[in-house]
Parts: sequence; structure tokens; C-alpha cells
Amino acid sequence: MKFQRHIVVPILLAAYALFMTLYFGLDLLKTGHTFRFWATLIAETVVIILTFFALRRRDRLRQQRRNSQK
Repeated sequence: MKFQRHIVVPILLAAYALFMTLYFGLDLLKTGHTFRFWATLIAETVVIILTFFALRRRDRLRQQRRNSQK
């Protein structure tokens, strides 16, 4: 079974973002930087979603190219 890149990469990015949020984000909230915390969290989420769609499109185009060459 081959892992699909458009699923694995966003999962790894989400795990990294979750770790960084728990590690640094709690300190930001304790010091009163709530806007910075939420802005960072939203930006990370947007990047992960865009990465998913870009990689999925790339995989679909690659699959179509392979099918057309057969």
C-alpha cells in the first residue's frame, strides 16, 4: 500500500503545528498575546489546507498523465 502524499504531508504538518501550539502557544496566552496566538493558529491552518489541495491536484494531474501514456 502506497501512502498518498496529499494525505501524509498535511497530517505531519498538523502534528507539528499542534506540538508548536502546545509548546509555545500556552506561553503566549499566559503573557496576554492572544491575538498573536490566534493569528498564528489560523495561518497554520490555512497553510495546511492549501498544502492538501495543492498536493491533491498535483497527484491527480500525475495520475492523469500516467493514464494518458498507456
